[in-house]
Amino acid sequence: MTETAQARIVFTRGVPPPESFPTEEFAECLDAALKKDPSVILQYGQQPGYGPLREELAKEYGVDVSNILVGNGSLQLQDLISAYMIRPGGVVYTEQPSFDRAIKTFRRRGARAVGIPLDDDGVNVERLREAVEAEKPAFVYLVPDFQNPAGATLSLEKRRQVVELAEEKDFWVIEDIPYRKLRYAGEDLPLLREISPNRVITMSSFSKLLSPGIRVGFVIAPEELIKAVTSLGEDTYLSPVLPTQAAVAEYLRRDWLAPNIERLKEVYRPRWEAMANAVRREFSGAQLFVPDGGFFVSMMLPEDAHTDNLVGRAKDQDLVLTPGAAFFPDPMTGEEVSGDRFVRLPFCAVPPEQIDEGVKRLASLV
Repeated sequence: MTETAQARIVFTRGVPPPESFPTEEFAECLDAALKKDPSVILQYGQQPGYGPLREELAKEYGVDVSNILVGNGSLQLQDLISAYMIRPGGVVYTEQPSFDRAIKTFRRRGARAVGIPLDDDGVNVERLREAVEAEKPAFVYLVPDFQNPAGATLSLEKRRQVVELAEEKDFWVIEDIPYRKLRYAGEDLPLLREISPNRVITMSSFSKLLSPGIRVGFVIAPEELIKAVTSLGEDTYLSPVLPTQAAVAEYLRRDWLAPNIERLKEVYRPRWEAMANAVRREFSGAQLFVPDGGFFVSMMLPEDAHTDNLVGRAKDQDLVLTPGAAFFPDPMTGEEVSGDRFVRLPFCAVPPEQIDEGVKRLASLV
């Protein structure tokens, strides 16, 4: 008798599952937008983004519409900001670990990406101060809520300290907040810009709240910076993707986003609970990051854990992992990078029963 093959379990990218997409609602909004404003949204133009969507975002965040740029996903906007602000050989400080695609973007634009140690309650502000005093950065890049990849959330005290340091030392902070609205427990903390907007650039997208395929992201920043990045964007891609921006504007006008976020929480909360329980049970000796929201739980395995070729050995057990080292930029002077011991565990697209089995397989390998 042939044994039944075990299921392949994927702990790699933090992508929404197909059942999370508000397909019928979004189709209705896209149809309405096309009928309402075809001469605008099917044409070149609107370089800062679709006007009505910028107005909706300006109203939500309490800023002028001139402070809003909507583009083709937040990563593209991040690249444009990097192209504008980074000078070859300059430095960008990130959390250690940090979003791997952000690290690649900063390096591609000529920066040295240097990681500041990440504590349980967010970036180590004293080490950040040391770094900034040694060399002023093009900017500091942070994911303050349910950080990608670790899941850590920046505490209120540290948020205030980061903003005060940015104002004192005159550098920019980019707060990237794509997971902020997906909170499953606890209370929201203020945005850095809500503490003080003077040196803060806020960016996010609708990829985790509606769909990544629509490619709608936005930046909130001073008007001068918005104009400069808009001009750079026009020279790069001529025009943003206006039909999907118009559909998102329609979705917001109908007040459908908040109910959809609650529906997403109903999908993700059991998966978050399953992952939290599984890692606490199987990895009591590891440093665990179990956030109150977002897409990721993570851990730093003990120094004596068997991590050699972990990704390859996991694949042999039908468990797909992302190499941990990819999330680690250059270390601060004298620091050691422990990327091989770092494991990011996305739970959003994995059913609870697979989460439990996947963590058991992982535990058997280390």
